[in-house]
Amino acid sequence: MRHFLIFLVVATILSACGVGSAPTPTPAPVTLRYVTFSSLEAAERTLIERFRTTHPHVKFAVEQYNRAPEEYLATTPTPDLMLITPGQFLDSAMRSGALTDLTELWVQSGADQAAPPALQALSARDGRQYYLPTGYNWNGIYYNRAVFEQFGLQPPQTWDEFLALCETLWLNGVTPLAISGADPFMGLLWFDYLNLRLNGPTVHKQFLAGDIPFDDPRLRLAFELWASLVEKGYFLQTSATQGIDEALAMVAPVGGAANPQAAMVLTGPAFLGALSPQQRDALAFFPFPTLDFAQPPAEVVMAIGYMIPTQAPNRDMALAFAELLASEEGRTLLATDVAASGLYAPLTARRDDQSLPVGVQQGVALVSEAEAITAPTYMNVSPVLWPALITMQRRLLTEPGSGREFDLDGLLASLEAAR
Repeated sequence: MRHFLIFLVVATILSACGVGSAPTPTPAPVTLRYVTFSSLEAAERTLIERFRTTHPHVKFAVEQYNRAPEEYLATTPTPDLMLITPGQFLDSAMRSGALTDLTELWVQSGADQAAPPALQALSARDGRQYYLPTGYNWNGIYYNRAVFEQFGLQPPQTWDEFLALCETLWLNGVTPLAISGADPFMGLLWFDYLNLRLNGPTVHKQFLAGDIPFDDPRLRLAFELWASLVEKGYFLQTSATQGIDEALAMVAPVGGAANPQAAMVLTGPAFLGALSPQQRDALAFFPFPTLDFAQPPAEVVMAIGYMIPTQAPNRDMALAFAELLASEEGRTLLATDVAASGLYAPLTARRDDQSLPVGVQQGVALVSEAEAITAPTYMNVSPVLWPALITMQRRLLTEPGSGREFDLDGLLASLEAAR
């Protein structure tokens, strides 16, 4: 944009001097390096094609994340655009001054009015915003509809109802739960929700800020409750070694088989992108059950949005693309494609919008009713802790009820030492 203004001023001066109108120069080719997730490819392609109708000289070099986000900012040249979620990395990047201030685009896009205050707080620093949100992902317990219908089961609301449901499934030869023990991204949602439901969002926020250690007695209760489900045999015995896609396939088998190996899995719809439409149709979800009615309703949400590094080689053109995202046209294009995928809720989505898929409507209602919102623990800890978290999950999913000694206190102490 700056180069265009300079050209406009020069052209005006030449015209005033009688030189005549000069031919419009062809802008120099620009390639924007853009790092993103795979699940939003269709929506982003629509936006890129629209942007290039007015910026034909701009090409996009799109690459999917294959390493930790902070590694991209540490390399030269940095990407021009990055899709990101609030959490430890975004906090660190904001603190270091590595990101462009996009607060004005928040206002332009209506995000400051549309996003729930608790969702806005996930990415705010000193009253400013450094990423431009586009949508969010909720989490819940997804279950196989056919299995529930077979045994006449209804989604539970309380923890006691959930335990009764698990026991009914187990007694009828169906393992209640699948989980990805090999990947803490999904598995740690159990800790997130158990801690939120037992101890409340204030305690959970203090933990995420580093003010409460892993071996705090309150957090121990959450891990203890998780381990008790394992001891009862409610998780698949192969859980410790399964990845996310494998865990999902246990509940929604390929081909829509009526006899899945597990009935439920705690996850978010973003992970469902690897499933076929038939597999997705086999699933429905319910909110994580209530353990203590004294605790305010709280949800784990993974918001998504764009950030622009301050050292981006083509920062001005990246900002021009962000302006399209913030415009009414850009919001409409993105919202239409994001909603159609069923994997995310557009940021401006209303819970009464009947044009949204039913699952997205449920997700919007879940988040809008929450008094507190948190990013997943996995997104709030340093990657150096990930190996220790994988070890914790492997032990927690294999040792309780196995006859082997399960030293939960020692395990939590080792997690705190690793942090």
